[in-house]
Amino acid sequence: MKISPEQIEALKLQQQQLDNKAKKVDGAAFGEFLNQEVQQGSARKTATPPPVPGLHAMNPLLQVQQVAQVQPAQVSESEFVGKVEQIFGQLDSYAQQLGSSSEGGLKQAYNTLEGIQGGVDSLKKDWPGVASENPELGAIVGELEVMAVTEQIKFNRGDYV
Repeated sequence: MKISPEQIEALKLQQQQLDNKAKKVDGAAFGEFLNQEVQQGSARKTATPPPVPGLHAMNPLLQVQQVAQVQPAQVSESEFVGKVEQIFGQLDSYAQQLGSSSEGGLKQAYNTLEGIQGGVDSLKKDWPGVASENPELGAIVGELEVMAVTEQIKFNRGDYV
């Protein structure tokens, strides 16, 4: 089987297109993806169940309570996204601190790692149902937790000394 120059050019063009797509994906793209997922999750959550016949006649304040419950959920989702982005920022800072050669850098890195773990614990505590409401965001929290625990083990084992 002979390989023609046209086939080589087509393969190079295809590889360049894949490289261009890979270059377009960066932190901003992740932020946009995260916002889209949160908005889709809120759209799924805002669908209200059908009203129970006669229930509102017994307690007209139920409608007001339901509206009050929906609005904080939207605020908490933006807080969730903000905390996730903050943890990612701490991870970047942690990586830079590990790269520094000074002993103070390791102390700062350990403090940053503890902050990351506290942030993940806070996410899990403040939004316990995120995995069931939005599996993609739940997976992100799970990956952050695994990464924090793994780094804690590596740090305590002395991999960075």
